[in-house]
Amino acid sequence: MKNSIVALWWFCAPIVGLTPLFAGSALAQNNINWLTVQQDNSVLVSNSSVGVGDSSEKDYATGDLDRDGWIDMIVVRKQPFTSEGRRTNVLFMNESGSLVDRTSVYATGSDVPGDNGFSSATNDRDVVIVDVNNDGWLDVVTATTLSPGEPKSVSHPRVYMNLGESAGTWLGLYYEEARTPDWGTYPNMCGLGVGDVTGDGFPDLYFSHYEQEALVDLNDRLLINDGNGFFGDESFARMTAAMRGSSFGTSSVLHDMNGDGTVDVVSVSGSGSTGGLTRTSIAYNNMNNEGYFNVLHEPYQGAPYHVAVGDLNYDGLPDLIVSDDGDDRFLLNQGNDVFGRVSWSAAYTFGPSGDLGFASNNLVVDLNGDGWNEAIFCDVDVDIPGCSRRLQINHNRGGSVGGSVSLYEERSGSNYGANGLPAQTAVHDVAVFDVDNDGDEDLVIGRCFGTNVFLNQRDLIGTNYCGPAIVNSSASPARMSATGSPLASVNDLTIHAEGLPLNQFGYFLVSNAGGLIVTPGGSQGNLCLGGAIGRLNQGNQIRFSGTTGTIELVVDLSMIPTPGAPAAVQAGEVWYFTSWFRDNLFGFQTSNFSDGLEISFR
Repeated sequence: MKNSIVALWWFCAPIVGLTPLFAGSALAQNNINWLTVQQDNSVLVSNSSVGVGDSSEKDYATGDLDRDGWIDMIVVRKQPFTSEGRRTNVLFMNESGSLVDRTSVYATGSDVPGDNGFSSATNDRDVVIVDVNNDGWLDVVTATTLSPGEPKSVSHPRVYMNLGESAGTWLGLYYEEARTPDWGTYPNMCGLGVGDVTGDGFPDLYFSHYEQEALVDLNDRLLINDGNGFFGDESFARMTAAMRGSSFGTSSVLHDMNGDGTVDVVSVSGSGSTGGLTRTSIAYNNMNNEGYFNVLHEPYQGAPYHVAVGDLNYDGLPDLIVSDDGDDRFLLNQGNDVFGRVSWSAAYTFGPSGDLGFASNNLVVDLNGDGWNEAIFCDVDVDIPGCSRRLQINHNRGGSVGGSVSLYEERSGSNYGANGLPAQTAVHDVAVFDVDNDGDEDLVIGRCFGTNVFLNQRDLIGTNYCGPAIVNSSASPARMSATGSPLASVNDLTIHAEGLPLNQFGYFLVSNAGGLIVTPGGSQGNLCLGGAIGRLNQGNQIRFSGTTGTIELVVDLSMIPTPGAPAAVQAGEVWYFTSWFRDNLFGFQTSNFSDGLEISFR
């Protein structure tokens, strides 16, 4: 094929170049059909007591432990609420889309006599999967609570090393007691954050302390990795007492909040060091002395119980969501102040569905692949008994890039949050990951009464690039996605463009090369294609965005427009797709593009 750009003959109207519009909220999706899931508990293969019928308190972590291309799941368990009732943990290996309990096969090893790894009962309340020694194999770290009178192996955080493989066979996980320090008392750690705070390339650990009256009060602790996956307590040397102060510390996140290239500590405390006030705090890493923290900032004071970090308004800056005993909140990152701290927006509440009361674990995740992250709130309080509330999934309807967004629990009939999702009451935690390896995010929901699995019915293929696109008059960038199969011989591909202005015409373009042409022909947006560009013309090539701001097209892979004659897509080829659409700004006619989508066919 030719390597030159074809003439831009596919523009249908004169184009007026205008600057991006950042006003108002774009409700590109406004009903229950933004996400469709289907319950399939058969995916969970185990004894009911640790699977679909598990009544324990549950916390999840996911990762590809055996490096087979399928994401596995760890479940740490304890007796619910403030209790000392210990439970065993569970290793679910993902075997071609089935989560199979393989604890007894791969997770019972330990260097402590009489200890059986996951099969030894502990009071683990949080868990992360991370490669602690940079050997390329993911390890497992837990946060353990409420274990008075127990030996260190039971009462303290545990590190399970991944043994890698031998002769192509995975060897499993192995608990090593000396990986964490001995605090001389049971530490009551309720939350666990992981990140490289020293900048040496090795992950460090931050534990949120859950004080139990005056029995034990360690405050939060920062553990530094020695480069071999062993952790030493350097809390006092690197952080002030005010930073570490904690009464009911339930969660923490290690993330670069102010964009200075160093990892900061975000934590939640019931009282901390500010005169008994509850708080969500940020301890900022000193970029001039990395690994040592020099500024404490408290962006939220209310009754916080859990915090998560993620970009809610598509500007690349980390925002916050906070579970609160009152109304749950989200705070938008507005850039930095003169002291290098983040300037935060007001603490917004969520849409008109309101708040259902106490909440705990929360997550920032993109469930429908449109680039706008959702906010998920679990409802079971880790401290106070009660299993009567309900999970809330707040759909991110989009908004202005870097500006306001609309987060709303979509509801219709018996569906709460998504089509096919009945009310999920009494939820401890949710694992969001691609269970069936089809390119979209599925849900494993751990409840007081058992576990449910919901598979996302939107099978995404391809990789987005050249984005986000230039904002259009909806105050959102348009984004490409595709569903179907990457197998060329199957000829099953539907491409979608979302976040378009309402009630406008558009169509799709294709090329065998990616690229970037800035505002071609005076367009408002940028064209993410190179090479020879064709307009997909199967059926009615002109699409209409209607009241949802979306267009889609079923693509005939045997008839891709190319110079000369249509061509059939072959296995091993890579093709690039984007969309063009009309727009209207302040009465002036213009046009814009989505980002690009790269699909490798096989």
